[in-house]
Amino acid sequence: MMIRKDGNPFTFLIVDDSRFARSSLVKLVEQLDGEVVGEAASGAEALEKHEELDPDVVTMDLSLPDVDGIILVRKMMSVNPNTLIILSSGIPHEEVIEEALRAGGEHFISKPLDVEKASKIIEWVLRVSGK
Repeated sequence: MMIRKDGNPFTFLIVDDSRFARSSLVKLVEQLDGEVVGEAASGAEALEKHEELDPDVVTMDLSLPDVDGIILVRKMMSVNPNTLIILSSGIPHEEVIEEALRAGGEHFISKPLDVEKASKIIEWVLRVSGK
C-alpha cells in the first residue's frame, strides 16, 4: 500500500524511452496503489514534467537517448531535493549506478523488470523515506 502520511497516494513520474517499460511500471505502481501523474520518454520531457507535476517519486531509465542519466538526476534534485528517484537500466554498469546514486538516486532496479523485486524496492524506498 503506497499511501503518504497525509493519507494521499504517492505520486509517480515514469521516465523511460521504452513504451513497454513505461507501461510495465505504470501497471506495477497502480497495483501498489500509487498514482502515476505523468510519463516521459526523454530527458527533456522528464525535466519539464518533473517541474510541472512535482511527483513524490520518479522512476527513471539511466539510458535515455537525449541526456546522460546522472546529469538528469542532478537537475531533478536541484529542482526538488525531496524527490525520490528510483533508477533502472538494462545495462547495469556498476560505476554509473554508483555515481547516479551519489547524485541523488535512492535505489536501482535492473531490467528486464522483475515485478516482485521491483515492488519490494519501491515499497522499501517509500517506507524509509518517512513521507
